[in-house]
Amino acid sequence: MKRLFPLLTLLILTGYIKAQTMPFGQIDTADLKMTSCDFEKDANAEVLFDKGIVRFESGLSMKRHIRIKIFNDFGGKNANIRFIYHNDFLEGTGIGSLEAETINLEGNKIVITPLDKTQIYTEKINKNFSALIFTFPNVKAGSIIEYKFKCYPQQQWFFQNSLPTRYSELEINTHNVYDALGAYSIAGLQFQLRVSQPLAVDTKDEKNGRQIMALANIHSLPDETYMTARRNNLQRLEFLGHKLMSSWGNISNELISKKGFGSKLDDSLVGESAILKKTEALKNDDERIAFIFDTVRNLMKWNKETFFIANEEIKSAWRKKTGNSASINLIVYHLLDAIGIKVYPMVVCTRDYGRINPENPDIFSLNNTVVYIPVDSTKFYILDASSKFNLFNTIPYNILDSYGLSINLSDGKYSMVPISNKLPVVQSIFLNAEIKPDGKITGNAEITSESYNKIGALKKYYTDGEEKYVDSLHKMYNTVKILSFKMDNMKVDTLPLSQKISFNIDLTASDSGYIYFNTNLFTFLEDNPFKSEQRFSDIDLGFMNNYSIQGIYKIPAEYKVDALPKNMSIVMPDQSIVFKRTIAQDSGTIYVRYFINHKRTVYFMEEYQDIRGFYKKMHELLNEQIVLKKL
Repeated sequence: MKRLFPLLTLLILTGYIKAQTMPFGQIDTADLKMTSCDFEKDANAEVLFDKGIVRFESGLSMKRHIRIKIFNDFGGKNANIRFIYHNDFLEGTGIGSLEAETINLEGNKIVITPLDKTQIYTEKINKNFSALIFTFPNVKAGSIIEYKFKCYPQQQWFFQNSLPTRYSELEINTHNVYDALGAYSIAGLQFQLRVSQPLAVDTKDEKNGRQIMALANIHSLPDETYMTARRNNLQRLEFLGHKLMSSWGNISNELISKKGFGSKLDDSLVGESAILKKTEALKNDDERIAFIFDTVRNLMKWNKETFFIANEEIKSAWRKKTGNSASINLIVYHLLDAIGIKVYPMVVCTRDYGRINPENPDIFSLNNTVVYIPVDSTKFYILDASSKFNLFNTIPYNILDSYGLSINLSDGKYSMVPISNKLPVVQSIFLNAEIKPDGKITGNAEITSESYNKIGALKKYYTDGEEKYVDSLHKMYNTVKILSFKMDNMKVDTLPLSQKISFNIDLTASDSGYIYFNTNLFTFLEDNPFKSEQRFSDIDLGFMNNYSIQGIYKIPAEYKVDALPKNMSIVMPDQSIVFKRTIAQDSGTIYVRYFINHKRTVYFMEEYQDIRGFYKKMHELLNEQIVLKKL
């Protein structure tokens, strides 16, 4: 029996693979008759299988075959295909040998409609990216679409995507050896698995240099609160060392070359001497850095393109007063370098695009260039002047919790810098209010916002306009009326934003003889962001957002306190978040204090139930009402 078991296992696995994947154009009628996904009932479409085969054929290449079932009209959008690929640094990253077809069941007859290849289009997005675009013909509810193509393997194989996937398989067909470090080595190609469910197939045939890995019944990844880039949360296999530029040193040299950002950064800009002259009267480097940053941020217009290579020479972008993110930030670099500030270009990856893995050099993981200023061993600045709302002394939010590649253009040396904000960001709210006998509340509030809270408030204020912004301040009560509103320190980067509000609230819902009121006012903490029972991605809060909320409420002489919430503290199991509520009354006045302190920013999805339970309880405590009773 011991001899038969491995053979039996292999036969079962082989049968499983054949049941999930079929040759192009060969279809199982049962799949055409499917009306829903077995393991994700509300899905509009399902990937029946996604199979890739990686080989060395005068270089590394991949053949891929994808088959998708369309359940309804909403799922039909998956018939519109758009492949985006790089066309600047690496040749051969496009799509070749494409075949595509739609399969329908009409009566008892299977009807196949091939894609007309004249309907395949190539779009040049910009000098860095292109897209291959086509739409499947004759698609309707019940259709199956499938396509296969040949391409250069990308950095990752994604078993999971935005649709539920019945079966996803990657075959690597070459000489392979498993090393003791947990990475598979395949003729110089290494990879690591990042999956949260067991492999359905994991076979190794070392003699013939073939390995197959697969997952089955993979839930789609929904958009979730505090989720960073989708590709960092998808179940995947990451290739290591298969790229043309497989070291950060090679990548740095490429960036310094004419293809990168090293070209003509020393050329003088129109009006540069006058700008540099103004910095001479400033007291210190911080003031000079702030002045250069503000000057470029205010004069340049971002063209909405984020990339790590300038779209043109910086003197041309400066003359036009517009450019992509790299162009604008390289102008900042040029001017700071000209006044003697120790400054370097830094190539980064924004949170919505992905995250740099310092152990896995990859030029395609980069998508922006910013400015790095190391002040001393404990302090540094990272500047991004492409956004009008960024501050010179605050690391841009969209690159937090990752790494940046800092490059010295003079000697080619580079360093990988961890990017995080280790200091807590405090949001303070102070309320002074009086409750009237008729159930109305009148009072004043001041919200003090620093760092990312300041940036977020200003961005919302300028984007939505003052009226909509003020309306967003009082979600808790529909009867809030803002009598006056004022913002201070809007344009001073070094001072917190102060928002002063005069308001009244009509508590018309109070019962006769009772007044009910909630003290969770002007905090933006009304809604719990973690309501879903399940979580499919890690949680990245970005920064430690701490709150200090204080309120003084004078109650009418005709009333007494009937129900006052108890003083209470709750703590996360790992003590990474602490919430404390203190409520007291004295001489007709109620004093309320809330403190929320964070010590971590990243939580793995395995910790979700802990953080969900904590936030649920915290919001219950924040929204617990005070009850006054008429004497």
